[in-house]
Amino acid sequence: MVKALIMAGGIGERLWPLSTKKKPKQFHAFGDSMPLIVQTIERLKGLVDVVYIITTSEQRDIFNLMIKDIDMKNLLVEPFGRNTAPAIALGSMYFNPQDVMVVLPSDHIIRDLESFQKVIRDAICEAQVNDVLVTIGITPTSPHTGYGYIERGEVFSIERNSFRVRKFHEKPIFEKAQKYLRSGNYYWNSGMFIWRKEVFQRALEKYLPEVHSGLERVRRGEKTVKEVYETFPSISIDYGIMERADNTLVIPGNFYWNDVGSWDSVYDLEEKDANGNAVRGKFVLHEVKNSLLFNMTEKSVRISSVEDIIFVATSEGTLLCHRGESQKVRELLK
Repeated sequence: MVKALIMAGGIGERLWPLSTKKKPKQFHAFGDSMPLIVQTIERLKGLVDVVYIITTSEQRDIFNLMIKDIDMKNLLVEPFGRNTAPAIALGSMYFNPQDVMVVLPSDHIIRDLESFQKVIRDAICEAQVNDVLVTIGITPTSPHTGYGYIERGEVFSIERNSFRVRKFHEKPIFEKAQKYLRSGNYYWNSGMFIWRKEVFQRALEKYLPEVHSGLERVRRGEKTVKEVYETFPSISIDYGIMERADNTLVIPGNFYWNDVGSWDSVYDLEEKDANGNAVRGKFVLHEVKNSLLFNMTEKSVRISSVEDIIFVATSEGTLLCHRGESQKVRELLK
């Protein structure tokens, strides 16, 4: 069978003060009427047989309140967050060895559904017939410095447009991102993965043996999930496995993709008025241009004679910064 595992345990700190522990970003809608998690589930229809969602115990109640049509037996809960590698490993316990796992973040916006589904189907086919770990790389449209990059190597399958991964690269400085864009051999790292469960398990045993052995003890009934989770490192699937494995493939995706990773990303998604402003809530504006303005309170906000700002007000707090600088919001929360 083909089963999806949606990772929905993040908080989305860069979208503070809208995204919080009480209501993380995957439960908000940006540029669309549906929350991000609902969009993610909807785009999997016709692609997979079963959808599992893995989240934290803190967020389980939010699902109960906000997402009414989720089968709660398919909602998997981490005792606490340990980054993506332990989360995916825990979720994999609900898959059979021959099942194909389609692992997706819960908080991305994707347009051109037909193109997206074709890429995922190609990746599923690759995973069904080969012992490979497949990731989806997004064809870059700008020298973005907020994403990691995947460098492709030689062609693996012409039919499925797959390539061996030469190297994963950290978020680059602007000059290096320009070089990546010009080369044509680099893709944005989307955080989407496809593999057979048994192939993933072998990689887990090889590269993260403490996580593998801990979950084996859970499977045998020797330990609880909470007991073993306390011993796990907090490590991403990229660092833990993908950057170390020698059987990784990348399939390029040419569809619109936005990881809604900052308020600048939200500005790109929202409709603009004649002055280039994306506005939600009660504002009185005078000579304000090219700005993102969200007011989620009942109070009116009045702004005059500014350009290129991000202003967000909620019951949690208020954020003000220049557009282009919103990646630094996390620094304010330390």
